[in-house]
Amino acid sequence: MRALGLGWSTGLVLASLAACSGDPDTAPETGRASNTPGSPSNGQAGRGSTPGSANSGPFVAIDGFGRAPGMAIGQGAGDEEVEDGETNTPPLAPAASDPDDVEIPVFETPPPEVVAPCSGCVELSAVIDDINQRSDFSFNAGGVAITGVTWTLLIPFNSDQLFMRSFVNGSDGTYTFMSANLFPALNTRVQFVQQINATATTVGFAIGSAGAWTGDQRISIFIDSVTLEGAPNAGKTFDTDAGGITPRSTERSPSVVFHP
Repeated sequence: MRALGLGWSTGLVLASLAACSGDPDTAPETGRASNTPGSPSNGQAGRGSTPGSANSGPFVAIDGFGRAPGMAIGQGAGDEEVEDGETNTPPLAPAASDPDDVEIPVFETPPPEVVAPCSGCVELSAVIDDINQRSDFSFNAGGVAITGVTWTLLIPFNSDQLFMRSFVNGSDGTYTFMSANLFPALNTRVQFVQQINATATTVGFAIGSAGAWTGDQRISIFIDSVTLEGAPNAGKTFDTDAGGITPRSTERSPSVVFHP
């Protein structure tokens, strides 16, 4: 009985070995992967197969494996061979320029347009660039008898070192500073009077600088009308022109401008 049991056990082991050592060509191909288009497995390894085992299929290529670092997805590797230690990295885009290096154009602000504070008036002006200067403007009154002259004018500049004065023939009126103490409202019509009994041939107006003037600019006075007291028809209204007023010299670039 003991010998029979040994022999039966030995026969089972031999039969099992014979079954495992069968011809590989006749073994079922359940663990083989196919990389051929149209095959049932479509390039996928069979269930339960282990890479590198006896029943695993041929190596399956993975698309894009070995792509160079930084290569955009969807691009293939280039044809250029890459040497050891190098990568086939596409060139970097040029860096944006530093805003501090960009020259920003500078546009000059145009000077504000000068608007006359009156219409139907005459602007008398001269460049005053030193102390004790004077520019005279006058018209021919025709030798009429008068008792005084009234100038209706607008003063656009406030200074106690600029003056104005009226004159008839060779007689000057009051020396008056163009100061806010006397004319607090700029560009507002005021009356400036010279009282004189005379036969008026030349009637005029003067502007200039006092002894402490430090500026260098064109100074203007706007004359709205001139009334010759005692001779009402000899005055000037400047409705259509400058009324014949002209500079009496060319010094300090005097100017007479009619503002319609």
